[in-house]
Amino acid sequence: MRETKTNLGEVVGWATFSGRGIRRVACLLLLWCGAFLASQCHALSIREALGMIESGDDDHAVGSAGEISRYQIKKGIWRAYSSSANYCDQNEAWRIAQKILAGRIEEYHRQTRRAPAPFDIYVLWNAPGQFQSVGYQPKRLSQVVAERATRFANLVQRAEPSAIVARGPNLDKGRSFNNRSEGAPQFDAGIAGMN
Repeated sequence: MRETKTNLGEVVGWATFSGRGIRRVACLLLLWCGAFLASQCHALSIREALGMIESGDDDHAVGSAGEISRYQIKKGIWRAYSSSANYCDQNEAWRIAQKILAGRIEEYHRQTRRAPAPFDIYVLWNAPGQFQSVGYQPKRLSQVVAERATRFANLVQRAEPSAIVARGPNLDKGRSFNNRSEGAPQFDAGIAGMN
């Protein structure tokens, strides 16, 4: 067995020395993997974040007020947009959710003359009447709605907090709307690309 002298003159066996080296290499490897995985995190699309916040992505979820699908759409609203009773089909549910959001975003844009931020989008989805009654002022919303909208916005936003990122199936390609004055038509195009 090979021996090595330390700075203090102690004799250390090769097995002890190599054990420390393996631990160091393992720690460095773990740090590198953690950094790599952290860089792979990405913002969710509006579709993904809405399903996660509303039902935990449960296509069979039924809310306390009878809301259906992963997006928790009230049955009366669902029926106004579709004759389908396939509430558990996530693609049909998203198609209907897009139509609902498009109408609400259009009204928001007419009233405010700006495109909604992710926070606003969630409030338009979850509490459109409340948002309208407070003049679309986030500070005047109930605490429960504001907290949920903040969680939604955190899921959707990337490093640039003013951007609304709408991603389709290809996660590398995104469309950003950095200027809130671009309005609802451009945002609708972004939502349509998130299937």
